[in-house]
Amino acid sequence: MDFATITQFGGALAALVPVVLIAGFVIVIWRTVSLHTLLRRLWLLVHGSDEISDPAIRAYVDEQTNLMSFRMFSGVQAASLEEAHQLIQWAQINRVDLRQIAACGRYFDTGLRQVRKQDLPSRPYLFAQITVFAVSLVGSLALAWLMLIPQVPFTLKSSERTFLATESSAQTLWPPVVFNRNPLKKSDCDQPLAANAARTSFTEAEVKTLCEFLPTDEWPPHLASKLKEQRWSLFVCLLFLLALLARAVVVLNKVVSAKDLLARGLPSTLPGAQAELDFYGGKD
Repeated sequence: MDFATITQFGGALAALVPVVLIAGFVIVIWRTVSLHTLLRRLWLLVHGSDEISDPAIRAYVDEQTNLMSFRMFSGVQAASLEEAHQLIQWAQINRVDLRQIAACGRYFDTGLRQVRKQDLPSRPYLFAQITVFAVSLVGSLALAWLMLIPQVPFTLKSSERTFLATESSAQTLWPPVVFNRNPLKKSDCDQPLAANAARTSFTEAEVKTLCEFLPTDEWPPHLASKLKEQRWSLFVCLLFLLALLARAVVVLNKVVSAKDLLARGLPSTLPGAQAELDFYGGKD
């Protein structure tokens, strides 16, 4: 057994621990939109687990901790603990899932407990987001497919023709790859130039040039290096398209969730509570 490998693996896991902790704090801060949880952990680290002696300050800290817990587990950005309590009561009465409220994002007013109808995006904006979603989805699938292809594009300087090459073959871009059944293989270089040119769509001069480097020992390492560069470039483009795709999905999900909640026509008031003024209704 190679104990050095086990030691290295254990060291890698140990190195991942702080990364996981940092990622955890980032997620909590993103969900709660507050540094309260991080500051509380730092305070406990420095001061210990002793309770805060001042009752008013202790109550304030506990209230903020409970509010951050609500934000963390529901995803709803309530401004205060009282607002969170009212929102929970309203959601229970009207049978609304808090996750749907969280999905509405900025299109739902947590204080007034209603959808901000005036803030919903226009149809051209939604059409643009749908277009971004479709293009990003198709582009991501295409790039993922291209990353799996072991072919690299090259250009012949003499004729400016671009072709696709592997370790043992080369083929023109036209007809398309899926229809091009006659690539120039390394083993074909023993045949006459005219026969290879007629079969592969390359010219005789191009066939001669290709057969000068396909059989060489330097060609596979060179191709492997270019293939690695190509896949890294495609990977970066894929990450960019996935980011656009994720953003479009989030935006569309917010609008769909808000419109679905708006269509239900739910009252914003709670039983026994006075109706709050809607300052936005007059703008519609």
